[in-house]
Amino acid sequence: MTSSKTLDGFYTAYFAGSTGNSLGMFIFLNGVVTGADVGGGRYDGTYRLSSDGTRIVAEIQFSLPVGNLSITGVAAEVAPISVKMTLELPTEFNRHDVHRLETPLGPINAKFEKIRGI
Repeated sequence: MTSSKTLDGFYTAYFAGSTGNSLGMFIFLNGVVTGADVGGGRYDGTYRLSSDGTRIVAEIQFSLPVGNLSITGVAAEVAPISVKMTLELPTEFNRHDVHRLETPLGPINAKFEKIRGI
């Protein structure tokens, strides 16, 4: 069974939305997740293992500063965008697995890869 310590590390994420693509970097450490993407997005939140230990469940606050466009086509034109979302991933995945994420800004397909542990 996977432990939350095994999940700790640096991750990349490749995102595809209805109007574009992006690349993000994340750190998972001691139940906290933080990250950023090349489109100006910032991610802050917490994560835990599901009760059966097979899924990572992360509660994330996504922020997009003024002047940026999300890959779902939503623009932060006059005010920053800030939305909460839940991300669920299997604890066992490979970099080729595509995960569909339902977000408040629209659906996103994502591939995640653990780069290294901490």
